[in-house]
Amino acid sequence: MSAPQHDPELFEELMRTERGREPVRRRRPVVAALVAGLLVLAGLLGFRAVFATAPGERLPEGFAHGLDVTVGQCFWTPTGDGEVDVLLTSCTEGHTAEAFAVLPLAEGEMGGPDLPYQRTLDRCTAAARPIPGARVQVMTPQTGNGGRNRAVCYYRFATEMTAPVR
Repeated sequence: MSAPQHDPELFEELMRTERGREPVRRRRPVVAALVAGLLVLAGLLGFRAVFATAPGERLPEGFAHGLDVTVGQCFWTPTGDGEVDVLLTSCTEGHTAEAFAVLPLAEGEMGGPDLPYQRTLDRCTAAARPIPGARVQVMTPQTGNGGRNRAVCYYRFATEMTAPVR
């Protein structure tokens, strides 16, 4: 018995075919990563369009910039302190916050990011009346505030309210 004979031409043709497929396999992860990156970018842009508007930009129906809230307006509590957009609601419908004062801020109070917050929180606390189940909070401008040199004091309720504080 002799060993099977190998056809060198057949071997070369098979190798050319395999080498021709190799770049396609290498491109798949690159294409998948590119598509995933584009989806993430689209998601971030969509999120910014809905939730993170710059001063002066038009907000979706029912939303207001936190520093544009006026005394007596009710809204859903923002997720953090500082300058945010809020969902306004009637004070007779479910809400977790109600503005009770708007304080003007002088240019000197616009120092660092914590400076206006602590000072205005102290001012808000002094202006607030005791409300059971409520805590005093404040929205203050961040850098690049678009001319909003004011702070909004509000009550943050521990439970959802369906009536104004007044």
